[in-house]
Amino acid sequence: MSLLLIVALLGAGCAAPVAAPAAPAGETTAAQPAAPQGVVTLEFWGGWTGPDANTMQSIVDRYNAEHPNVQVNLSMQAWSPLFDAFIAASSAGSAPDILAMHPQELAQFVHLGLILPLDDIIANSEVIKPENYLENAWEGNKVDGKLYGIPLDLHMHGLYYNKAAFERAGVPVPPPTPPITQDEFMDIAKRLTIDANGKSAAEEGFDANQIVQYAINAHTNHHAFFQWWSLYNQLGGKLISDDGKSCAMDLDKAAQAWQFLQDLVYVHKVAPQGQTDYPRDFLDGRTAMLVDGPWRIPQLEQAAAESGFQWGAAQYPNIFGGEFAVWGSGHNFTLPSKADPNKQAAAVAFLEWMAANSAEWAKSGQLPAFKAIMESEEFQQMEGRAPFIASMPYEKLFPATPKYNEIFASNAPTPMMVMAQRIMLEAADPAVEVKTACEAISAILAAP
Repeated sequence: MSLLLIVALLGAGCAAPVAAPAAPAGETTAAQPAAPQGVVTLEFWGGWTGPDANTMQSIVDRYNAEHPNVQVNLSMQAWSPLFDAFIAASSAGSAPDILAMHPQELAQFVHLGLILPLDDIIANSEVIKPENYLENAWEGNKVDGKLYGIPLDLHMHGLYYNKAAFERAGVPVPPPTPPITQDEFMDIAKRLTIDANGKSAAEEGFDANQIVQYAINAHTNHHAFFQWWSLYNQLGGKLISDDGKSCAMDLDKAAQAWQFLQDLVYVHKVAPQGQTDYPRDFLDGRTAMLVDGPWRIPQLEQAAAESGFQWGAAQYPNIFGGEFAVWGSGHNFTLPSKADPNKQAAAVAFLEWMAANSAEWAKSGQLPAFKAIMESEEFQQMEGRAPFIASMPYEKLFPATPKYNEIFASNAPTPMMVMAQRIMLEAADPAVEVKTACEAISAILAAP
């Protein structure tokens, strides 16, 4: 559903009621028993569909067990369709009581009047207050100086590696910090790309038509433009003008960043074309490295426990040698404006409990925004977290714009998705595609 249609539905008030988000593909949602009389039931929607989904569900289950008078129903599906469902539900007067999202998505829902400013609502809270949170997480959830999101965590891309693959190739593993350089990365990538005869891409006689192990994955979904965002920001790029009305992309730098990613597939042949299941390829040994976020850690820990898979993590590479930058984001909690106001106090109490008990969420791999948890010795010593913690000061969020969904949504032919898939799947010229994308972004931003 486009935002133009959504806005029309909201204005007309004619949207049909919609159900809560469906469970992710391959999962089922148990039927919710009727709540006992006097029990407050909170509807909580989120977009977790990876290994972190199970962690969030277990946290909610624990809350429900400890609070018999308040029961939380957690519904999850992928983020972009989740937001479509949320806007439609709001237009029908059946919004959830709590909605999770990311900081860069706040502005569009503020613009539509669908989430509440929180400053007055949390004014008397002893838990949800700025001194208890990482400053960049707290400030990142403000729009026009007002708080609209309660931070849960931060996350960004990092580089995972298969220790056994490195050992077989006689290649030293990258350090957790600092980020490796382009030369270091390409040397590793060529030595870790192996053909059917056991030769690497760094050796004479390497057969690029019979590769059995690639060095690294090549994203073709929204994580492709997430990765581009890292590289583009390493070049000092900008996307939207200061007045928010036009695309401000530096076309040369934008194309340069995409060219590096495209060449990994089509020139250097160190990453596969048309890859779809990045984590599975990494765990099965088809790729020796994986660009992904800290949410992948539970799956890697499970593989280590079940099959002895040995993995490590490093910061995302600093490809262009300037000031380091990496795509990043975070999760937050918002209070929808169309939810039942009589449940607001219960919703805030649940979110206070979530903050104080977010140590369990840290097991999902995410970096907790609650300062006491982040700074705890237990969290600091968790395996694989050090590279992500080191990257926190350098994470770059996408710009917060009311047109965010129209530019960045992954479930529609948005400018960012079209650009990414044309370049990474069809080997289109990056110089042409960034110009096309920028023109489309400007048209979106200029529209009323």
